[in-house]
Amino acid sequence: MVLSTFEHLDENKQQRILAALVTEFSKYPLAQAQVARIVKQADIARGAFYKYFSDLKDAYQYAFKEVIGRLHTGIAGPEMRRDPYAATVAFLQEADESQDRDFIRLHFTKNSGMVTVGEPPIAANAMEWAVTTLCHSAISQALANPEQADLILKNLKAALLQLHVKES
Repeated sequence: MVLSTFEHLDENKQQRILAALVTEFSKYPLAQAQVARIVKQADIARGAFYKYFSDLKDAYQYAFKEVIGRLHTGIAGPEMRRDPYAATVAFLQEADESQDRDFIRLHFTKNSGMVTVGEPPIAANAMEWAVTTLCHSAISQALANPEQADLILKNLKAALLQLHVKES
């Protein structure tokens, strides 16, 4: 959880710190990340870092939330329910073309087991839950194994058809 002192910073400083976090976590897994590199790039004191975040894990969770929020823009919500396959493909394409591509890939290959960054909301019914779980699993697998993305998406499409989820 971001500490309240961070929330009171001006927008430019928050964005500078976020950029430093994203740069660090795009190059290094959480286990190898260093506060020293972050504070140098963000041009803040080391002590200030700990006034904004309780530790590196906390900073990572904040950065992940911001990055995933940028990627979800425009593809979440009703479209996911109408055509979950298309929404999954769109998310993967957006992630691949994103400035945050390396951050996202490192998350799914190295960091996802080290932090809790939130779960998808519990679906209202079993079918919605199954579809959401399948799509999130396909995203995770495709980002962790980009060379297998076509096969993963093919399997997702087949599974959704088995569940009678229609494409739009």
